[in-house]
Amino acid sequence: MFCTNCGNKIDESTKFCGFCGAVVENEAQPDYQQSQPQQPQQPYYNQQQTQYQPQYNPQTQYQQQSQYNPQYSQPNPAKATSPIKANFLKNRKLIIISACVIAAVAIIAAAVFFFTSPHFRKAAPSERIVVPKAKTSQSAQDVVRELQEKGVETHLVKDFGGSKPGNFARYQNVKPGQVIHGNHVVTVVESKGPGIPEKGVIGKTVEEAAPLLKSMGVPVKVYTVASVHPGKIAATNPMPGEPLDENKEIFIGVGEEDKYPDSGRSVPVELFDKDKDEAYKMMSDEGFKVRLVPKYSSRKHLGKIVGSNLGLGQSHRGDTDITLYYGADASETKKMFTSKKYYSEYLTTVEVSTLTPFVGKWCTKSGDCLEFEIGHHTMEGPEENTDLLLRGPHAIEDIANDDKTQYYHSFGMWQFTQNLIGSAIKVYDNEKHNSLPMQNTLLFGDTGMVDIFRDGGDPYCGNEIYTLPAGSCINGKFVSYEDLDKNPLYSSYGPSYEKIPGGNKGITYRMRAYFVLVPVNAKLDELEASGFFKGKGKTKPDMDRPFILRRDPKYYSKSEQIVNAKNGDMTHNPFVPTEFNKPVPFAPAPDDSNVYYLVEKPFDWISFIQDREL
Repeated sequence: MFCTNCGNKIDESTKFCGFCGAVVENEAQPDYQQSQPQQPQQPYYNQQQTQYQPQYNPQTQYQQQSQYNPQYSQPNPAKATSPIKANFLKNRKLIIISACVIAAVAIIAAAVFFFTSPHFRKAAPSERIVVPKAKTSQSAQDVVRELQEKGVETHLVKDFGGSKPGNFARYQNVKPGQVIHGNHVVTVVESKGPGIPEKGVIGKTVEEAAPLLKSMGVPVKVYTVASVHPGKIAATNPMPGEPLDENKEIFIGVGEEDKYPDSGRSVPVELFDKDKDEAYKMMSDEGFKVRLVPKYSSRKHLGKIVGSNLGLGQSHRGDTDITLYYGADASETKKMFTSKKYYSEYLTTVEVSTLTPFVGKWCTKSGDCLEFEIGHHTMEGPEENTDLLLRGPHAIEDIANDDKTQYYHSFGMWQFTQNLIGSAIKVYDNEKHNSLPMQNTLLFGDTGMVDIFRDGGDPYCGNEIYTLPAGSCINGKFVSYEDLDKNPLYSSYGPSYEKIPGGNKGITYRMRAYFVLVPVNAKLDELEASGFFKGKGKTKPDMDRPFILRRDPKYYSKSEQIVNAKNGDMTHNPFVPTEFNKPVPFAPAPDDSNVYYLVEKPFDWISFIQDREL
């Protein structure tokens, strides 16, 4: 049966509705209600004299009675619960029930956790406990739990170790099997994989550091180096606090006595990371003629020695000149790449004199690397060199088809020009220069960044690099001027070879290798806002480290353009900065995942003498 008040289904034997509380009627009730005495009909009076009284109606009389007597209750259309209200009441009950169930589950879960989780007691200070002999195959958390079950307070740290990351590496302040008291706090080391820990190696003897180094599970080679602390470990590779590199082995440099105390000079490894002015004084006092030269470095090494020539840790007989390289940022970019040149009393320029700041190894976090090296040495010295070569997997990916095995294609900042001031960023000659060949390069601006590109942006003749002073391109085939002069079909055109039928045809500009060097404190945000890049990266690179950006043609729908060389003008390369245009927007945009960070290696381990292997 159903409640006549709220409409919900109820048991026939119940007397009150469990949903709304109304009295439940039985089937005989309507007959009883109809047998109730009826009131006589009231006369109608003037409304001004008395209240209006409705005429007698048995149903009305019943409704009036049922308002005061529960036994006369029956469905009242005026007061019956609406479907919306009924649903609300029903949902409210469900919500209350659900809340009760959730609370019960939480209480049960808490009880289960309480009764099943280990409860670690605190050992008494005088209690003697044996440190367990943990294995590197165990997780560090398991070792911590085992100690806590013995009542030992623990401290967990992460450092390099021979076990896989997350596993137990070693105890830092106790030894396995050692008996300690209950108030001793044990430090458990969780492995980060092989590397050189910040502490425990530098300044130790080989015998002292050997157990820790051997625990890394990789070969350990011992070298002798010049040091102010003979017999102590003074240098390592990788550096302290760094993981194992691609060599998959560890080098340690142990200090030795000066090889040439009377006739030679030593450059101690301790110069590394020393303040440049202190290092200058130290080496000057040793009798060296010292020169300080800036070199890009991470922020933590700015103003400190990051390398030298003569090399750090080396001893030399009779050498008295030394170059000390100190960490530099974007504020010294122009100083690093340019120098003043005096052509005459009427002409002085500031022009690019070297590209050596690019030299070194630069790698992405995924392991993709670029390796730049100088192409040839000049009489002016290693810093005066504009011939830069690229090694590694990206060295020849943009070389012409017939030159796949050649590496002589170098990099530069400007297009080929016979202009004396072609590589200048400033000219002092009392003349006004409306434009300069390098005016659209990054070095010309003030962002502190530098861009370089392959072969001066030369075009292609067919599939061969087209070097303009060497010959002419006829229908996509390069012909040298010597061959043109010998060929009777062409000799009559000399020197106007561009008038030869098919001359200057088949020439194209191709998108080739193009790099941007971004030092610490460079104005990268400003360059991004200028529209230099195509799109925007998701994760900002680490601006505390210098890095290189590599343009990738796969981000472009068009990477080749036919040269309009009607008048022999082939200087409007859209893919590189020229005197007339900026390059097409650079892609991909800088992102932590695609930049090539500088790999900082202050020591030349090949120049050291290997003593032994642990």
